[in-house]
Amino acid sequence: MVNDSKKTIVVTGGATGIGLEAVKTLVADGQYNIVVIPKNRAQMEAAAKELQEFRKNLSFFTCDISDPEQVRMTVGKIAATQKCLYGLVNNAGIYPFGGLLNTTVAQWDKTMDVNLRGAFLMTQGMIPLMQENELGAGRIINISSTAGIMPNHHALSYSVSKAALIAFTKTIAKEIGPFGFTANCICPGIVRSPMHENYHQTDTALEDFYYRRGSSFPMGRVGEPKDVASAIKFFMSEDASWVTGETFILDGGRLLQ
Repeated sequence: MVNDSKKTIVVTGGATGIGLEAVKTLVADGQYNIVVIPKNRAQMEAAAKELQEFRKNLSFFTCDISDPEQVRMTVGKIAATQKCLYGLVNNAGIYPFGGLLNTTVAQWDKTMDVNLRGAFLMTQGMIPLMQENELGAGRIINISSTAGIMPNHHALSYSVSKAALIAFTKTIAKEIGPFGFTANCICPGIVRSPMHENYHQTDTALEDFYYRRGSSFPMGRVGEPKDVASAIKFFMSEDASWVTGETFILDGGRLLQ
């Protein structure tokens, strides 16, 4: 059992990119225990090594969040090992390319399963545990995308899934508000992350992409994972106790263009 005096936050996709930075930021704050939910053991081991200095306040459980049975088992493990469940960051997601005419049914279903059903299953599983925390407070933070507001080219299933996640956030905010819980949605623009690394064959091509896109934004750069992690920290804090159902755009001014 980890430190019982701290609030516990669960972060899906917490082993890489934005999720990993969120874990670092939240655990370094000193008032939280963090449960990291990577998809597989390789991600878990890599993250555990990088987060070694915070190991006393971290737990890891691998889970395919799109699988109801795996989520059920993972929530059971969380309930058995953690105290004071306070927050959930639904960060895990995938980004397949494909427009209307070349998106397969399998691609569509996989994207919805991970990006939308995963958030639904994890939230549904965690709310009853959060109701037992005796704080009368809790936080759900969903990581959507500016693509959920202004769809990306050739990213049909991704854009639709992220738009649906915004609607999901607003809908549950009404339902869980009476529990003292908030639900908010963060919509990052282009952020340095493994998601973009998957689509560029060389480091040079990747940096060129970041430079070209970032230089066209009012703030003159793409986002860093810490930019999103800082927003997550705010929405998780007491300062955000009366903020719910919000869609927070974090894009360096991209949507102003």
